[in-house]
Amino acid sequence: MNAPRILLVDNRDSFTWNLAHDLGRCGARVEVRQASEWTIPDAASFDGIVLSPGPGLPSESEGLMPLVQAWAPRFPILGVCLGLQALVEWSGGRLRRMETVRHGLTSIARRCAPDPLLAGVGAHFEVGHYHSWCADLGFLPDCWSVTAEVQEDPSIPLALRHRTLPLHAVQFHPESVLTPEGRSMLAAWLEDLK
Repeated sequence: MNAPRILLVDNRDSFTWNLAHDLGRCGARVEVRQASEWTIPDAASFDGIVLSPGPGLPSESEGLMPLVQAWAPRFPILGVCLGLQALVEWSGGRLRRMETVRHGLTSIARRCAPDPLLAGVGAHFEVGHYHSWCADLGFLPDCWSVTAEVQEDPSIPLALRHRTLPLHAVQFHPESVLTPEGRSMLAAWLEDLK
């Protein structure tokens, strides 16, 4: 198969290019533009879409939510951090501000359901956090399966998989050095696109 073509939505985050480079190291051809620069028809010529991290809330990233609204029902998407939050809000879920801001911190994640994205990692794995919001489990629609959570605080979902659509999302940063197995997760997502 040819290298998968990935559309990467840049939500003005300093990690976006790390994510693009890691996807490239995994064999993808990546095109990066800010959310406001993509148009809805652009997605049709790509094999998958990645929603990058970013500051603030999904509604504050110019152009992001209209793209998610149009693309989520039709295309494979991986949401990273803010990208997870955008997918949760698109599906009718809510976010909550966490009591402790987790910027540049690590935690141990615990896998709690099958997920192709996590196929190559152990039952417990280290992840890097850069966020102060997360999905609110009390308002998470049934269409989502929580596939990983913070081991010491299960109220923080770390990975989600949509039950019927090819949508995956992580609250941590797979492209960060604080997530040692992150690149294998990106490779697993790309493999799942085939």
